[in-house]
Amino acid sequence: MKLYLVRHGDYITNESNQDELSEKGINEIKELANFLMPLHIRVANIIHSGKIRAQQTAELLSSGVACDQPLQARQGLNPNDAVTSFANEMMYENDDMFVIGHLPFISRLVGQLVVSNENKDIVVFHTGTIVCLESLDPTRWIIQWVWNSAFMPKNF
Repeated sequence: MKLYLVRHGDYITNESNQDELSEKGINEIKELANFLMPLHIRVANIIHSGKIRAQQTAELLSSGVACDQPLQARQGLNPNDAVTSFANEMMYENDDMFVIGHLPFISRLVGQLVVSNENKDIVVFHTGTIVCLESLDPTRWIIQWVWNSAFMPKNF
């Protein structure tokens, strides 16, 4: 199983006091979708926290991957939610999925899955970062790769 963890794009607070993707964030996620497209990734689900910036990120990313189900908002993926329950659930998951979330949740989730310690920072999650984890067995995960739009030359 592969688990693709994505931090939402850069965001601003709008006049309704809600956080939405900024122009920079939209561009970050479009670059990420363009990076993903030639990889021909197929996942069973794309889930997000339900926050507007995460939903917008999921919508933009869906153009770069094939997904069997409609995008889904899911509880338990908010910035300060506990990671243990979600990490334990992943032990029984067989289908590849995208999870669009926030800091510190996704950083703590990587620590929990890879080294069984949610307090270990293993990856720096700038906005628009994706980390591909692969399950070797129900309790062992490895980092396959990491990508961020900042890796791309600006004249590319």
